[in-house]
Amino acid sequence: MKRLMLLVALVAAILSAQEGAASYKNLKYPPLRPVKIPEVATFTLPNGMKLYLLENHELPLVRGVALVRTGNLFDPADKVGLATITGMVMRSGGTAAKTGDELDEALENIAASVETGIQETYGSATFSALQQNASEVLTTFRDVLTSPEFRQDKIDLAKTELRSGISRRNDDPHGISEREFIERVYGHDTPYGWRIEYATLDRITRADLRAFYRRYFFPANVMLAVQGDFSIPAMKAELEKLFAGWTTQQPPVPAFPPVKTKAAPGVFLAVKTDVTQTFFDLGHLGGVFRDKDYPALEVMADILGGGFRSRLFQRVRTKLGYAYSVSAAWGANFDHPGLFQISGSTKSGSTTETIQVIREEVEKMRTEEVTDEELTSAKESVANSFVFNFDRPSKTLNRILFYDYYGYPKDFINQYLAGIQKVTKADVLRVAREHLAPKDFTLTAVGNPPEFGKPLTALGTVTPIDLSIPEPAGGAQKP
Repeated sequence: MKRLMLLVALVAAILSAQEGAASYKNLKYPPLRPVKIPEVATFTLPNGMKLYLLENHELPLVRGVALVRTGNLFDPADKVGLATITGMVMRSGGTAAKTGDELDEALENIAASVETGIQETYGSATFSALQQNASEVLTTFRDVLTSPEFRQDKIDLAKTELRSGISRRNDDPHGISEREFIERVYGHDTPYGWRIEYATLDRITRADLRAFYRRYFFPANVMLAVQGDFSIPAMKAELEKLFAGWTTQQPPVPAFPPVKTKAAPGVFLAVKTDVTQTFFDLGHLGGVFRDKDYPALEVMADILGGGFRSRLFQRVRTKLGYAYSVSAAWGANFDHPGLFQISGSTKSGSTTETIQVIREEVEKMRTEEVTDEELTSAKESVANSFVFNFDRPSKTLNRILFYDYYGYPKDFINQYLAGIQKVTKADVLRVAREHLAPKDFTLTAVGNPPEFGKPLTALGTVTPIDLSIPEPAGGAQKP
């Protein structure tokens, strides 16, 4: 027995030594190599449309995306939702030759897709097809992009879907907090803070959709990227022939409305008595990708609330046990400021204490340098996650397309990665001091105040959030 115990102890010691040697803490990773940007062939067709072509023969597929300079920021104030419905019905409403249902059936039979949509600052039309069906699908794609029919029955269906969303928008407490946070930071008096209501939907007509389409969908306002199993000269010739008849012209599209930079600080509370947690969002305006401090701000936000090892997670959840989830991100957009946003949920009884601790951690970021270990870990995390935007040719082409669309250099990816590697502890402290403004924080919370251990008024004056949904105009029906 004694010999057996000695043998067990010896084996345990060996295994322990091996485990220590193989610990993840001892692993060494080589630095990330610069992302290789493939050679994308670019052309401008006689009608003004820009082409981006990338051969990729790994699979017998052909895929494409067209970006159109438009967006829901161009919605009229009394018809919010116009761009969204236009993007939906461009595809579902079919073309002059086929209804949307007929397009569905034809595309499903050959395992292909054609889709459209309009987001905040761009419209898009995409297609995907097997190589042998590419010409057929490209023709359908061309018809949807150049001659949508906007059939009334599909407009009515789109409105019904959006009305359903309005009726259910207060079901998700997390969604309420995030929605109210975004609208208050950007401002209800700008397109960035508008929301679709029953009344704005009711005012939208088929003529409005057709007029919106005519204003923004013309060749010189379109950038088309195609990648897949083809030869560039053949694809260029096919697209040139396919779009030769699309010669519509319009004046250049104006700039998108600016974001108002005036802070909107305050504490805003939406009361929901059927929840046992409080959901919250805290922060202010963020920045843009081209900002020289963006790499350092990304690293700073990762240290503050980027994951399990972050300061917020370690203190708020692991040490104090206040929050079920908590995270922080320095939001940036291509052409207008994003949002610096701290989000989470906590037990109702620790609502106020959780926010107070979060504020303390933000102040700590602004008063002392981070550790060497925090800096190294955050830089690796940020860089490693970013390169996954380029792990496939399709992703790389789409990223290049967006860079060009918003006026960024093609090598922005490597500029950004180089910026990450140069970030120092002093940089993190500097950007935290310069860009984080706790006095300008907007806080939105959704919870049940009687369950709060400490009243939310300890954080300042509390403004109630009105969750009522305006009724439809006379004669209109809710879903």
